[in-house]
Amino acid sequence: MIGRIPVRLVLPLIALALVGAASFVPEPDPPVVAGGSSRVDVRQTVWACQVAPGWTVAAGQVSPGTEAVARPIPKEAAPDPVWAQADRWRTAEPGGEAFVLEQSGAGSGSVGYVAGTRSGDAVLGSCPPVVDEAWFVGLGDTGRADATVTLINLGDNRAVADLTWWGENGPIQSLDTSGLVVEPGERREISVDDVAAGEGAVAAHVSRRRGSLTAVALDAGRAGADLVSPAAGPAKSQVLAGIPRGGTTRLELANPGTSTAHVSVAVRGPKGSFAAQGLEDVSVEPESVRVVTVPGSVDLDQASLAITSDLPVVASATVETDDDLARVAQARSITGPAVVPVRMDGRAVRLVLTADTSAEVVVESFSASMESLGERRVKLEEGASTTVRAPDGKPAYLVVRPVDGAEIRAGLWQVDGERIAAATLREAPVSVVAPGVSVR
Repeated sequence: MIGRIPVRLVLPLIALALVGAASFVPEPDPPVVAGGSSRVDVRQTVWACQVAPGWTVAAGQVSPGTEAVARPIPKEAAPDPVWAQADRWRTAEPGGEAFVLEQSGAGSGSVGYVAGTRSGDAVLGSCPPVVDEAWFVGLGDTGRADATVTLINLGDNRAVADLTWWGENGPIQSLDTSGLVVEPGERREISVDDVAAGEGAVAAHVSRRRGSLTAVALDAGRAGADLVSPAAGPAKSQVLAGIPRGGTTRLELANPGTSTAHVSVAVRGPKGSFAAQGLEDVSVEPESVRVVTVPGSVDLDQASLAITSDLPVVASATVETDDDLARVAQARSITGPAVVPVRMDGRAVRLVLTADTSAEVVVESFSASMESLGERRVKLEEGASTTVRAPDGKPAYLVVRPVDGAEIRAGLWQVDGERIAAATLREAPVSVVAPGVSVR
């Protein structure tokens, strides 16, 4: 028989149990605070240009930097002291084979351009920063006597990249362009003819495996030469901004996918957009490149080309005169300030703006010492292209700023008689979006 617990002992036991239970009651979860996102200043930039003897490089920025260091390639090419002046627009002929500029300064937004002549042909290019991927389409479209893709190491450590190729008849196998190593302070040039001898127009995809590396291309053949800006990658909608005045215009389309892509082309002229007759439905076989000629009846004066497809493709264009050619690559989205040279290598640089929807931009002129010389507003009609008139006076460069966060695209071109060249415009690297942190 179990004995009873005396009442005088029960009450203290119950009290102890309640105290113990209370000590183990979990506290409520604190609220989750979403960090959101914010823009932070870019404090250091680096970019590179392919150069040759006699070519001019221009370097500028949105706001003065604090320090700039030039690194010519090869190292034996001594840097000009002008490059250290991070508080002004500067131009010089760096010589050598490539040129790297690293600049510091919160929100400085350093950019570079290169221009010159090659066997009498005009070349123009923007100087790209480090790329994860770079696409070049239509290389060798008019013969590839000297068409090349050049990898440039921007850092202090070894860089590695892979190159993949497609031609008009399908993929081009090349074990020699996989795992390419570029040592610090060096460049590596790949001849398109060594990879694609006997092929027509080709597309090259550069994929950075590690290290700080960028890529540029030179398309040179019997019809002329021009630098080719790296495209970001395949897309269903893209714009080739700023088709320079010339003779024949060809459109090059690369389809890296495994299904046939159907592409339609529209012209964005000064008065609006219209379908390019004969290019309403262009089919591009899987894993191949297709080249089509824009009919001569299509008015491309002061125009851009809008490319729409059901599957992602990469587009570019070649404009050919009797003596030269210009290469127009995929234009990148611009929502912040962009820096534009006014003249390069003695030739005026024309700026073409376009937008999917109506937009407004502020175009401000600056002297080489970064003194503002005035500004004007330019209105962009939906689906139209606007060629910005030449600035008054003799400014060194322009800064283009979309108003109210508008998204625009832009291209640059030069025409000097029969010599022509083109380049894309990049947004200056002033700031980046930093993801917020969620905390409890």
